[in-house]
Amino acid sequence: MPVSKFKNIAYRARGLSNLGGIARMVLFAESDFVAGWPIAADIGLLGECTVLPRIVANTVPAEITFDLHTGRAKSSKKGVLGYQNYEHDIECKFAGVDPAQLEAVQKFLNEGGVGIAYYKNGKRRIYGTSWNPLVIEDSDDSGAKADDQNAISFKAKGDGYPFPALFMQDDLIMPTDTAAAKPKPFAVV
Repeated sequence: MPVSKFKNIAYRARGLSNLGGIARMVLFAESDFVAGWPIAADIGLLGECTVLPRIVANTVPAEITFDLHTGRAKSSKKGVLGYQNYEHDIECKFAGVDPAQLEAVQKFLNEGGVGIAYYKNGKRRIYGTSWNPLVIEDSDDSGAKADDQNAISFKAKGDGYPFPALFMQDDLIMPTDTAAAKPKPFAVV
């Protein structure tokens, strides 16, 4: 019996974690890479990235510590049939606006990046690539009333990718700035 080129797809089994939002994000600058990552050859049979970032020795990603319930990451297919590609974007907010935060966001000026989002179930996905980095935008807003957000908004977006945001293989150990990383109680599925 002939089988369609398409694959079956269904919702996740009931009773498993399906929490929205992301719990943690790290960010590499485009200039942190010594070779392209991720590339098509880095994608294993399960559609996951099976290779660690190809970065300058002893480089650790920037830890993006954002307000609860403000971190999100999206990957979407777009375009007309025959010319479709993927768009990746990540966003979050940081409470308060102070000189140290503004100095940190100034580093994003004219420097693209690659973000790795940590989902609440512990899975990680890669947004952007070293060869087509996310364009980073930030803004700050004092708010007008006492209960408005006095915050910095961070957004990074890119398009023209040949694949959706890739999951990272679970056994890949990422370099981490342990002094900056805040412990997160990731759910276990």
